[in-house]
Amino acid sequence: MAKNNRGKLLYKQPQRSRGICPICLATRIKLLETQKKSDGTVLKVCKRCVHASPIKVEAALDVTAPIAFRRRHKKEFHQLKAQ
Repeated sequence: MAKNNRGKLLYKQPQRSRGICPICLATRIKLLETQKKSDGTVLKVCKRCVHASPIKVEAALDVTAPIAFRRRHKKEFHQLKAQ
């Protein structure tokens, strides 16, 4: 049996469901799972952060604003990631 439709849903998602995980700040990773904050906002997270502690979920960054992580902004991004 052919598997022609495998992954077809990802191509219909914006940016093919890839982005920056708000919890671990991994870049260009698939964001397919959801987590809820205490205020009710829903975060799209990677599969490694699905089982993250509620403390880490509450401390998640707002990644709707673009985070520069290349070239001259690389130092600031790594400092942000280390926090």
